[in-house]
Amino acid sequence: MTPARFWLPVALLLLLLCGCEPVNLVRIDFTNCVPPSAAVGATLTQLQAELFIDKPTGDVGTISWAFGDGRGLPQTGERVLYTFDRAGTYTVTMTLVNRCNQTLTVKRTLILTN
Repeated sequence: MTPARFWLPVALLLLLLCGCEPVNLVRIDFTNCVPPSAAVGATLTQLQAELFIDKPTGDVGTISWAFGDGRGLPQTGERVLYTFDRAGTYTVTMTLVNRCNQTLTVKRTLILTN
């Protein structure tokens, strides 16, 4: 008997004796998902920007922010506070994702002065 012919029945026997881990499947009903919608709200104080989700509608799950200055790490949350290094014009991006993985990306241009 070749080694492969020997080990295959042994492996199958071990699988039957040990069993498998249960698998939980999550059913998502896409008919109940409403695509997210919102605007980017902002309060500016010199180089500091307080950004928030403005007038949200639909299903909003995760909210992430990118600041458009090439240095800041993305942040998550309904309201974030960020300080820019210098005055200038920046495009902030807010991304909304709902439980059905529908995504909306909204951009807003900020003009910051000292």
